[in-house]
Amino acid sequence: MAIYDRRAHSALHTLGIPLSHAPGRYSRYIETIDQLLAAAPTPIHIWTPHDMDTALYWLNHPTNTTTSAKEHSTNLINMQ
Repeated sequence: MAIYDRRAHSALHTLGIPLSHAPGRYSRYIETIDQLLAAAPTPIHIWTPHDMDTALYWLNHPTNTTTSAKEHSTNLINMQ
């Protein structure tokens, strides 16, 4: 199970993945997580939805201040 919050939303925006605030947002978020996992390379393709939302959470977390950590997280998740 994935958890949707403002940090996950912000991380998707950082990755260039839009997610509107229209009704049904959580369902669309889960679909987006599933799409990211389906297109992911090794080792990410074996992540659970919760693993992916945890990565999204940390991508824009206030304590993630190093550019290299942010770039690494973005590179791991970004399937664009």
